[in-house]
Formats: sequence, structure tokens, C-alpha cells
Amino acid sequence: MENIRCIQTSDITTVSFEDNVYRGTYRGVGKAIEACLQSKTEGNLQLVVLENQIPRLCISLPDTLIKAYRHEEISLAQVYQQMGITVDTDRAMEALKEAGKEKASSAWKMDIVVYPDLFLENNTFDELYTYAINLNPAIEMALWKGGRLTAQVVLPVATNLSGEMKRVRPGVIVLSQDVRLRHNFFGRLTVGNFTNNRIGAQLEMKYRNNNGRMEFGASIGSTGFSAVTSDEGWYVSRRQRINASVTTSLYEPHTNLQFDLKASRYVYGDYGVRGDCTRHFGEYAIGLYGIYTDGEINGGFHFAIPLPGKKWSRKGFVRVKPSDYFAWSYSMIADGKYIEEKMGGSYNVRPGENRSSGFYQPDYIRYFLIRELQRKKSS
Repeated sequence: MENIRCIQTSDITTVSFEDNVYRGTYRGVGKAIEACLQSKTEGNLQLVVLENQIPRLCISLPDTLIKAYRHEEISLAQVYQQMGITVDTDRAMEALKEAGKEKASSAWKMDIVVYPDLFLENNTFDELYTYAINLNPAIEMALWKGGRLTAQVVLPVATNLSGEMKRVRPGVIVLSQDVRLRHNFFGRLTVGNFTNNRIGAQLEMKYRNNNGRMEFGASIGSTGFSAVTSDEGWYVSRRQRINASVTTSLYEPHTNLQFDLKASRYVYGDYGVRGDCTRHFGEYAIGLYGIYTDGEINGGFHFAIPLPGKKWSRKGFVRVKPSDYFAWSYSMIADGKYIEEKMGGSYNVRPGENRSSGFYQPDYIRYFLIRELQRKKSS
């Protein structure tokens, strides 16, 4: 683990840590809980889970639960069932202010991550219209608390398209800053070159309730057009387009379903509403979506599947690894007014954004920690 801090009082031990080794969000949490249960701590225990040094979750284990496990009166699965897990980290982070400098800092360590990229677009059910296969290596580096640098290049492998799609070109090149405010408010400012030929800046804010089942967010962006051309090289337009959105999300823990509803002003000026329903199967996320914008209806599906390699240790300052997930989205409509007028136009500010990566949902983490134990016992 990295960015480890610890402080002990007479009745409670508070530890913060960041997992940059294990794929997904729940495996690292499980490893940290097991390590603490096997230690010689006294009293209650609370763990703060970090992402890029920003607190995401707080896990609490009362002294009675820890003693029962150490005396083999209950199993690890029962510990997971009875432990507290919440988005609220304010009190724990207040206690850690006196903990001093963190150990095993993640700052200025570099990952070279290779992202697979697939583009398919169909006009009919029986004929492939266009395709593109790319490999997109990216340098990703944590700079300071909440600060991250990403620099990606797109390397074409095969395509039946022409122009920019056949050229080596810049991918996502951004500097981002995340912040966490009190009472479960999060913010992010991102500046740079985004996906879908957009370059500019985006500001995001969101609020999560304590159990993480409800989330409300808003974003606003100002971007111009960015592309590699044969005449001008890397061309960037001066014209800025404003996009904005408000979002609400609901996680239903009994079925592991995530519902997202977003109202947006899209990049090219159209207004619309999009709804997503995503089912989480461990680290797999598969979903359907529908969108209505300026009188046009579209829809499709998306998924994120984990790639080989559950654990990638970082022994030095440079690590080379594939991306944790392959994410892909399919759109039902690929021609007509919807495409000609670029309706529903949007972009991502990070490579390979998907609904599995960084999914710090308390019910999801508890459920799949227990499922992972059951899977190991049955295998």
C-alpha cells in the first residue's frame, strides 16, 4: 500500500492507505483489513481508503468485533458483514492531522499504461461500416494531493477510415486537480486535450450521501476542436463551445444495479436527457442506455471488463502495465440527423473511463468482499 498514515490513542487506531497494486476497489480494501486484524492494535480501528490521496471511504471495526475474530469466534466474512463502511471520512481525517508525513508516498511515481481502443460503427445489421483498432499508451503520474498528470498517444493498428484515424496523434493529455470538501462534497478541475477531438477545461462537483447509494453532481466545460491534419499538423480551433450537465445516481444494493439520469447541454448546443442502467458483476459492469435530445432518440449498451492481471506491484518509480479494464460503448443509430448534427456530443477527460474503475460504493465493496471469500472456499 501507499500513502500510509497512522495515529493511535488509548481507545482507537486510525489508519489511511491507498491501494495502487490490486485491480478494482474491493481487493485492496480486503487486504488492508486482513493486515490490521492480524496486527497487535488495541481498541477500535478505523481505516480511511484513499484515491490519489483524496479520502473516499471510512471503514470502522469496533474492539469487540476485532477480539471476536482474533479469538476465532467469528469468521472473516462475518467481520465484513458487521463492520461499518461509510463515505463520511471527516472525523477520521481530523484525527489523522496529527499523524505526520505519510509513508510510501505515491507522488511523482510514473505508470506507463497501455489502453486498448476499439471503434465500430454500423449502418445496417449485416454490413460493417467503419472500424478502427488502436493501442493508446499513456504516462500517468500522481503529482501531489489530488493532482494528476496524464499524457497519452494514439497508435493506429488497423482501420478502414482515412485522415486523422490513420495518423499517430495525441490522446488524452490533461492536468487534473481533485479536492474533497467537508460533508461528502467532491470537486475536480481538468484542463487539456480530451477524447472526441475536444480541448479545453471542465469543472465537476458532486455530493454523495453517507451510504453512497445516492449521488448528485453537476459539470460545466468549455472546449474547442482539436485534431491532427495533414496540412496544419495539430490544429486547435479558437472557437469555444459550452457544455453542462446535472446528474443523479442511485445504487440498489440487493440487485447491484446502478441507475444514472443526466440532463445536459451537449457540446454542439443540443439539449437532452440520458438514462443508464448498469449491473455490477464483481469487476464487470454491463449496462444499457437511452438518450433523447432535440426530438431524436438513440440508445445502446456499454460494458467494462477486467483485463488480465489482478495485481501489479510497483517496486520503483516507473511501472509498465496494461489498463485494468477494457471499456466499450455501442450506439444504436450511426447515421441520419442524429449523426449529421452531432447530437449528444460529449467527451471523457480520462483514458478508459468506465463504471468499474474507482467505484467506491460501500454496499458494492462489502458484497463482493464476501463473495470473493465464498469463491475461494469453493474453489
